[in-house]
Amino acid sequence: MEVGGTGMGGWHGHGWVGDGKWIVKKGNVSSTGRCLSCSEQLACEDTNEVETQKFVDSLVALAMERKAKMNSCESDVVFSEFQDWLEKQGDYEAILDGANIGLYQQNFVDGSFSLSQVLPSIFGYLFFFLHIFRIHSLLY
Repeated sequence: MEVGGTGMGGWHGHGWVGDGKWIVKKGNVSSTGRCLSCSEQLACEDTNEVETQKFVDSLVALAMERKAKMNSCESDVVFSEFQDWLEKQGDYEAILDGANIGLYQQNFVDGSFSLSQVLPSIFGYLFFFLHIFRIHSLLY
């Protein structure tokens, strides 16, 4: 499938490409990071502490904005308490949002999700959380 797009950035063998038409294809990536569609070696970018904090701050702002749009009955204090608790618990290699995993490829009008999709994703020492709203009907 060909898709023309502009203003998109990304590494694709010729430096950071930011303009012109793109050809978008579905493909796979090898265990060594090579694109099996075009044979380019994908770059691995890491972020420094400042960039990571900016990313975290933007996620928090987005979460608060979405929460406000949903007219959530939870106060901002609850979210702040969660942030404080998370900060005290230490570093995690990964944090999995169970609702996003459970809702993957679900198309339920009532907002249900599949707990069977969530459980296999739990491995190793991870912080895994589910909002009570998502699992209430499964527990009670």
